[in-house]
Amino acid sequence: MLDDEGLSPRRRLVIGALALVMAAAGFGAGRAALRPTQRVVQPVQFNHVKHTQELGLECSACHEYYATNEHSGLPSLDLCEGCHSEALTKSAEEETLLKLLAATPRPSFRKLFRLPEDVRYSHSRHVTSGGLECSTCHGAVAATTAPPAVPLTRITMATCLGCHAERGVKSDCTDCHR
Repeated sequence: MLDDEGLSPRRRLVIGALALVMAAAGFGAGRAALRPTQRVVQPVQFNHVKHTQELGLECSACHEYYATNEHSGLPSLDLCEGCHSEALTKSAEEETLLKLLAATPRPSFRKLFRLPEDVRYSHSRHVTSGGLECSTCHGAVAATTAPPAVPLTRITMATCLGCHAERGVKSDCTDCHR
């Protein structure tokens, strides 16, 4: 039996359920499309826990420019060689590192975070002036025993705007975008 609008309650329910399924599928597809698709593989299975928590090294020991430049800088294997010119342990990771140190050319660490071309970001401005801890943007990377293949946190414009609003920092478009 049809109601005043021409659709039975059962058909309305079916159409509503289909619309809900399609919306959920679209939401899921959108989230997948915006998620980084390439996993980053580092040449060394760097153990942050060992270096930052057990040995007490600061982030700046390897990321030399995080407090002074726009980019924090990725460590080079030359920097690793400062401590690891000889085996310190009998681990497979140490053995692999020594082989990489002997390789020509030496492989490089790869960037995990990629900003859109129109975004201006400065580590020194956020770390030195803003007093942010690395974990604010990079998550619990200091608690990892191997390099993450994808960022531990998802940074979006909403993330940045929320942080700016929370700290009372201006958020004019031209402050962060070219």
